[in-house]
Amino acid sequence: MLIADSAIQVIGARGMRALSHAAVDTEAGLPKGSTSYYCRKRIDLLRLTMRRLYDLDLVELRAAADAMVAASPLAPKDVAWVVAGVVERWLSEERRPITRARFELFLAVAHEEDLREMSHEHMREVLEISAGVAGAIDPPSAIEHVTTTLLLADGVMLNVIRQGFPSPSREDLARILAASVGAPLPPADNAGRDIELLREVWGDDDA
Repeated sequence: MLIADSAIQVIGARGMRALSHAAVDTEAGLPKGSTSYYCRKRIDLLRLTMRRLYDLDLVELRAAADAMVAASPLAPKDVAWVVAGVVERWLSEERRPITRARFELFLAVAHEEDLREMSHEHMREVLEISAGVAGAIDPPSAIEHVTTTLLLADGVMLNVIRQGFPSPSREDLARILAASVGAPLPPADNAGRDIELLREVWGDDDA
């Protein structure tokens, strides 16, 4: 785990181009050549790092899903609130390097055929989690609603990271996510605030 966690920190701080066996050794405080001993090739290092990152993601997603299922029946707005809490944590100052590394590694999959099956397996696990949550929503909600919420959460995180913005509050994140799970939209007199919030998140000064 030390090698994988150190690789995540290198990518999160300096990007994929900075990832090397030597950089991971330095980050981990290991003797030179230690990472190469366990991960002979770069693809081996990427695979180890992605597996660790996926495992970290799944721990939090399963915990959030278990909490929602235990509290069922859920209103759609409850799903948005719980997912917003996860997003807020992932965008926090402490977790942001991991979130940056997450997106960098996801993009790497497009160029590494050997990593695609791992990516597909991870998505299947996320869909299984989504299916469990979907069954806990009242009125019954299609799995697409929960999956859409997760995809929208990814989009929000990507744009906040890209712009270098601080994390929106959990309340604001929940407002953005609520529509994707069928929760009632805010009253019309809040429309101006919603537009301003979206401008902040998406970084669109000309909207």
